[in-house]
Amino acid sequence: MGYGLILAGLSFLFIPSFGIYDFMPDAIGYALILIGLSKPSRLNGDLYNCGKYIKYLFYITLVKLLLLYPLSGLKDEMTSMLYVFFFAIAETVFLLLSFSSLCEGSYYLSARAGCSVSDKAHDDFKTVSRFFIIGRAVLAVIPELTVLTNKAYRESLSVQELENPTIYDSKPIITVACAVISLIIGVVFYALAIRYFVPLIKDKASRHELKRRYEEETSGVEKQVYNSVKSASSLFTFACLFMATLYFYGWDILIDVIAAGLMIAGFLMVKRVIDTKKAVVLSVVFAAVTALSTGLEYYTAKTYFTDASYITGASFTAYIISASAKAMGFVIFAALLYYVYRCLCIIIKYHTKSPTFDEEGYKKRLYGRCKILCGAGIAACGSSAVAGFLFSYSELFRFVGLIFFGAYAIYMYVTTTKLCEELSRYI
Repeated sequence: MGYGLILAGLSFLFIPSFGIYDFMPDAIGYALILIGLSKPSRLNGDLYNCGKYIKYLFYITLVKLLLLYPLSGLKDEMTSMLYVFFFAIAETVFLLLSFSSLCEGSYYLSARAGCSVSDKAHDDFKTVSRFFIIGRAVLAVIPELTVLTNKAYRESLSVQELENPTIYDSKPIITVACAVISLIIGVVFYALAIRYFVPLIKDKASRHELKRRYEEETSGVEKQVYNSVKSASSLFTFACLFMATLYFYGWDILIDVIAAGLMIAGFLMVKRVIDTKKAVVLSVVFAAVTALSTGLEYYTAKTYFTDASYITGASFTAYIISASAKAMGFVIFAALLYYVYRCLCIIIKYHTKSPTFDEEGYKKRLYGRCKILCGAGIAACGSSAVAGFLFSYSELFRFVGLIFFGAYAIYMYVTTTKLCEELSRYI
């Protein structure tokens, strides 16, 4: 019932960050937790609230990730301190709320289903999670606060005062020490999370009971269609966000393979009401192409990257090969967006109800919205593919994919939300 995905998502949270750099992006973990909560959140109010808080955290950490590149280019430690401090507070507030709801909701729901998870495992996980959430925030902020003792930001200091050591001089040691302590706390937290969630995952009787209750709650063809489209549309939106290009040291840190995984999951969701076998197969091909593209891009950046760029006379051939593989990925993604358009049209045809007597005109308007959605997605793919080649002429082209797919993801979310509202008329 999704507890395995929740546990997988938590694995992205206990790895500490080094300053502004998070080598296991929390946004991926929150996306996995959201997918894991998609079913149990319909059976319990606490888990439903947890899903809302996790969604906020996903958007917060995604913005944090998108701001990383321009911030790293500034190389201003005071700005970095404010960046880490602001996001640490925002994440801590929503994490405390979401983990409290997760513990209470999962414990109550599993107890009602007859699961034998111990009270001690629940209490230990709940208590340690609070220490972990607060601790990870404090330990992330402490190294950045040392910049306040940096004499470079002071004026009118004597030579003797400049020579006196400060806490700032020990920042590398403090950063490593805080990261190690944070990792130790994280390991304890994750060990307790495993002890708590594994019985929930392995208990077949409770899983069967929860599945039965979920099927009763979502019984009926129209409810299945609504739930499938709502879940799939969220996955498709997240996939578009990962198709945005955010370059760091010469390669795209928003890995397109994750977008492929989200597309596969989305089409499998819709498969319950529509045949999406071809779309799933194409998504697997897309995953293979983007994996190759990411590997080539990373190799090219690692081999040829300098402070400004890796596109020189010596690296031009490698760059063209890398850009071609990435462009092929955009072409396949455009085809996947066409499949999304076809699925939405079929759903509109058979599962929407007009609030007026003009049934044909009503559905044509919905078809028109989906057609615009498809066309805008194909345009975003084409523009991003072309911009990848034009990057050799101007670095400004690296932001085309970020802007286009960021805007497109918002448009897809708005459009699919309106469609879900129309589908709800039929329930």
